[in-house]
Amino acid sequence: MSGNLEALVSRYKEDTRTKKINEFLQKDTPSRIRLEGLVGAQESFVLSATYLLSPRVYIYIAIDKEEAAYLQNTLEAIHDASDVMFFPDSFKRPMQFEEMNNSNILQRTEVVNKLRIKSSKPRIVVSYPEALFEKVVNPAILEANKIVITKDEKLDVDTMIEILVDYGFIRTDFVYEPGQFSIRGGIIDIFSYGNEWPYRIELFDDEVESIRTFNPINQLSVQNIATVSIIPNINVKFKQNQKVPLFDVLDANSVVWVKDFDVLLDKLQICFDKCEEFAKVLKTREDSELKQAFEERAFIYPNETMAAISDHHMILERRGTISIDPDLVMNYETSNQSSFNKNFSLLIEDMKHKEKQGFTNYLFTDSGRQIER
Repeated sequence: MSGNLEALVSRYKEDTRTKKINEFLQKDTPSRIRLEGLVGAQESFVLSATYLLSPRVYIYIAIDKEEAAYLQNTLEAIHDASDVMFFPDSFKRPMQFEEMNNSNILQRTEVVNKLRIKSSKPRIVVSYPEALFEKVVNPAILEANKIVITKDEKLDVDTMIEILVDYGFIRTDFVYEPGQFSIRGGIIDIFSYGNEWPYRIELFDDEVESIRTFNPINQLSVQNIATVSIIPNINVKFKQNQKVPLFDVLDANSVVWVKDFDVLLDKLQICFDKCEEFAKVLKTREDSELKQAFEERAFIYPNETMAAISDHHMILERRGTISIDPDLVMNYETSNQSSFNKNFSLLIEDMKHKEKQGFTNYLFTDSGRQIER
């Protein structure tokens, strides 16, 4: 974090409104907080300051995937990248159920894995309605179904093949995406649904000699490890009654930050309607994985959303038609920056005027040329 950025975040941390928000988040019963007057990327600074003042899990629900991606990018500029996680939907495009995306499924599983580990540091999870429409596997059930392989222990290859196939993995010559495994002599490569990199397991006879992660593009090792956990294909291995809303994975003191609750419910309803329509069309198709996912109907109904969120603190940015009485309302009385259309003289004049009024100016850019200009 740069000096200017750190100074600005510190000012937000010291702001009385941030401290008041944190005071309400310390309560044993879930608080309902509404923030008014936020403009532009200001929400990122308020969220960051609140998180840094009292670290806990935050789920930020943007209006759509594009907005969520922009917010993630801003938050990663403020925080260490490992503090921020993105929770996508399982498909190539939101609300387009024709094709699943294994990389997205991997990301979803990674998020759930990190949230369920109570000893890990709290993180900010950025998501959007279409991603939350899909339920996730109950972490306790996922834990019970994982495959654990440990260095220096025995491993029966034939049994491993049977388990991997049963868990939805496909045998290939080389692994390049989640859900694949390959066996070449005493080397087993497995691309789990729960890790960014595939695993390479080397055997000496029937004993695990080494385990490491590797880059599937150049085949170079990334990290040596002692134990590996293989996660099944969460879309085909588990039934509907084994899946829960993402909110159920969170600790009670977690915070659900909603940009627009009306939009959230409206989009969940649209997802539900499109899902019902697609399920009828799917009966004539041969994609077994998609069929199983839809037959299990592992989706959250719009009217279940409030019940799923109600056990957690909630921060809302906008008033809506949904009746949610806030315990605290914070107003930021912020105005948009004027548009200067690349006229730097006008920009400098405006900054000098603001300075005379008692404002502190901060300029941020990721372009060295812009700084020179």
